Amino acid sequence: MIVQTVAAPGRTILAPEPTFVMYRLIAQVLGLKFAGVPLTEDFALDVEAMLEAIDLHQPAVVFLAYPNNPSGNLFDAAAVRRIITAAAGLVIVDEAYAAFASDTFMGALSEFPNLLVLRTVSKMGLAGLRLGMLAGAPAWLNEIDKTRLPYNINVLTQASAEFALEHRDVLDAQTAQIRADRATLLAALKTLPGLTVYPSEANFILFRTPAGRATAIFDALRARRILIKNLSPAGGALADCLRVTVGAPDENAAFLDALRAVL
Repeated sequence: MIVQTVAAPGRTILAPEPTFVMYRLIAQVLGLKFAGVPLTEDFALDVEAMLEAIDLHQPAVVFLAYPNNPSGNLFDAAAVRRIITAAAGLVIVDEAYAAFASDTFMGALSEFPNLLVLRTVSKMGLAGLRLGMLAGAPAWLNEIDKTRLPYNINVLTQASAEFALEHRDVLDAQTAQIRADRATLLAALKTLPGLTVYPSEANFILFRTPAGRATAIFDALRARRILIKNLSPAGGALADCLRVTVGAPDENAAFLDALRAVL
C-alpha cells in the first residue's frame, strides 16, 4: 500500500541490504526502481553510503527494518535519524520485531513529518492473523488508505485481534520469555568453535559458519530433524550464514546438541 501510494514512472525505493526481500520485490512488481545500499561487514548501516544514495536517487521511500531482517540487529539510532532528516521522501521504520527489541521510533513520529512506523501482530505470537499497523502523520495515512483493497482486514481477524489485545499480558509474558531464551541461546552459540554469532534484538539469531560449510551443516541438522534457515545461497554478506529461530527451551537445547554433533 505504501509503495502503491507513491508509485510513478522513474521513482525509486531505497533500502540497505541485506534486508527484508519484499521491499525490493514489491518495488519491482509495481514498476519502480530499487536501490540497495550494502550494509557493513557486521550488518551496520553505512551511513555515508546511505546519504550519498539518497542524494543520488531522491527515493520516494526509504525502508529501514528495525531490527533488521535477516541479521537481527538494531541499527544505530543516530544514524537512522540522519537518514530521516536527509530524505525528502517517506522513511518507513519497519518494526516488525518490536516485541523483542529494546528501542523504537514510535516516539519520534512527532519530530519527523516524513516518518512512518510499521508494526505487525505476527511476532507477538499471532502470525496467522496477517494484521499490520502503520503509524504516522494523518495526512499520509489518509493517502495510503486510498490504496486499501476491499475487505483487506476480515471480520474474524478484527475480532481475534481485539480478543488478543484484551489479553496483552499473556503475549507480553510470551515475548519476555523468548527474549530471555534468546540470551541463553546466544551465549551458548558463542561457546561453539568456528562460529561468528551476531547480536540479535529479534526472535532469531544469525551466525556465520566456517567458510563453505553452511549448507553441509544445514543438511546435517535437517537429517537430525532440526530445521533452521540457510541464508548462504543468497551470497554476498550472507554467504556461510545460517539463522535459527528462538524456540522453546527444549527445542533450543535439541538444536544446540545437534549443532555440536555436526560442527
